[in-house]
Amino acid sequence: MTLLRAVSRTMLASYFIASGVKALRDPAPLVPLAEPLADRFVPLVKQYAPDQVAGLVPEDAQSLVRLNGGAQVLGGLALATGKGRRFGALLLAGSLVPSTIAKHPFWRDSDPEVKAANRTHFLKNISLLGGVLLASRDTEGQPSIAWRAQKGGQSLAKDTRKAAKKLSKNSSSIGESASDLADSAVAGGAALVGAVVASSRKARKEAAKRLEEAQKVAAKAAKQAKKDAPKQLKAAKKLAAEQAEVARNAAKAAQKEGLKQAKSAGKQGKKVRKNISLGEN
Repeated sequence: MTLLRAVSRTMLASYFIASGVKALRDPAPLVPLAEPLADRFVPLVKQYAPDQVAGLVPEDAQSLVRLNGGAQVLGGLALATGKGRRFGALLLAGSLVPSTIAKHPFWRDSDPEVKAANRTHFLKNISLLGGVLLASRDTEGQPSIAWRAQKGGQSLAKDTRKAAKKLSKNSSSIGESASDLADSAVAGGAALVGAVVASSRKARKEAAKRLEEAQKVAAKAAKQAKKDAPKQLKAAKKLAAEQAEVARNAAKAAQKEGLKQAKSAGKQGKKVRKNISLGEN
């Protein structure tokens, strides 16, 4: 983490930590503001959320205020320290939405000055929301885990298909090509797993799954090629025997034709000599 990122994250997290501590220590001033929002959304959450989640949602506004404050403190510390910073930023974004709606509903105010002040605070919180959303997507200049897993899997699958095609075209080197295909799949998979070794469990499972699929494809291609090799060799021997037989038959026919032509030439020579002899007489 660079110095600029460390300072910027700490500055961004400072507001949430201070706000969260205040809500935890003294939630009473925020309870009247949170009650209308709690009365509207808590029944919806309990109705549509799974039973395990619905049972954990508090119904009183004071507990909700403290829960939101605790989320802000936890998310702010995670963002400031860099430990789980992306999850912490998402947690801050989630806590900022209900607090902004509860504290600064400028559309309900009739007093122009109060309305203007709440609008300013509302827009300020919208800016903070944009900041923490950007922080939640910050990978410090590195490709994201999902991108690396996807690209690595695609590259591995592409290399495996190329190796399998090459293997099927070169049946004379079945064993060596099959070994190269398996080695390529294993090496590519190992590189992919190494690239995401420090990533989330989901990305590691995806990488391991793609490696296993590539190894299965390689093993299947090698087995099929080895299985087809004797058949191809037998067909090649049969074709060579047929071509040799054709060549022998052609040689015999040529020899026979040559003898026939020689015999015919001998007869013509004898006839010419006979005519010459008659002419002398």
